Amino acid sequence: MGRVVPLSNTIPLVELSRAYGQPLASGVIRSVPEDFYVDELLGFSPSGEGEHVFLQIEKRAISTFAVRDCLARLVGCRQMDIGYAGLKDKWALTRQWFSVYLPRGEEPDWAALSPEMLSVQLEDAEISVHTVARHNKKLRRGAHRGNRFRLRVREVAASCDDFVVALEGRLARLSVAGVPNYFGAQRFGRGEGNVDKARAMFARRQRLPRDQRSLYLSAARSYLFNQILSQRIADRCWLDYLDGDVLILNGSRSHFVLDRRSPTAAADLAEVGERLEVGDIHLAASLCGSGESPLSSQAAERERQVWQSSEDLYQGLRAAGVEWALRPMRVRPEALRWHFEGGDLTLGFELPAGSYATVLLRELIEYED
Repeated sequence: MGRVVPLSNTIPLVELSRAYGQPLASGVIRSVPEDFYVDELLGFSPSGEGEHVFLQIEKRAISTFAVRDCLARLVGCRQMDIGYAGLKDKWALTRQWFSVYLPRGEEPDWAALSPEMLSVQLEDAEISVHTVARHNKKLRRGAHRGNRFRLRVREVAASCDDFVVALEGRLARLSVAGVPNYFGAQRFGRGEGNVDKARAMFARRQRLPRDQRSLYLSAARSYLFNQILSQRIADRCWLDYLDGDVLILNGSRSHFVLDRRSPTAAADLAEVGERLEVGDIHLAASLCGSGESPLSSQAAERERQVWQSSEDLYQGLRAAGVEWALRPMRVRPEALRWHFEGGDLTLGFELPAGSYATVLLRELIEYED
């Protein structure tokens, strides 16, 4: 049995570097679930036939896992027969897609789906089914195109002069340059406890249920990614190419590296700068795991420094067999809009799958959640 690493080794989310300076105001989010609205954008239409039933479900004040459990009880199937593209906030009003494996027989009465099916009752929880369609494949994690958000910030108190002008200017900047593609607080659990639990799991070599183990592994690699990105922002090079960086195509997992020994290296570097500016490509950082990173030189050295500071997480992820991957260091919001209503600020925007609305918000507002 290994030793338990002290909890103080975890650097809290609030200390992550901001890209655009201090917040322009303070405010409160999620006073009620309706203040945080999320609409999952599937990006394709169910085929209309197949062994899986696709359900577009609106949920209020209930987690994705809890809805999954309600579906399993209603249908009488295993949890593994239910698919979903992503986890959505509990204290929110969200629409997301689920799939249920039903190869034959009559379908249940979907209108009967209810939070009361859970053994533990949840206050204010609501579920309703909006769309039902057949499809030939199970819905897998990350299969959706993105999410549309509508956030209402209450009790807005400006911390600068000409707040509206400053807000407008900052929104214009980040809509072009993008915001740091940090993993949000939801990934880490209350008090960021999932990172500490990952440390304990690695130290004790615990065998945990699949969902729980996956949650802790995800928190650990997300934490390391956030530290890498935070350091790049602090050093003002999260948008600028460093020797050895990997470049990822916008909206794709395809990536490439520059050959600095090529006769066209100078021209290639100039082209990279232009493509970064228009958002055609993004600089990427590692999601730690087994396998070799294509990063080299200065970029790789920066990542090694972060991994050395959290050696237990780095070695634990590699030993767990989690595959190394890339994640863009920035994300550009689409359809960005905002307005004031009685002193409250409402923001609307779209983000690709895997990016967090609260990460955009922290570049604008110091919020209480």
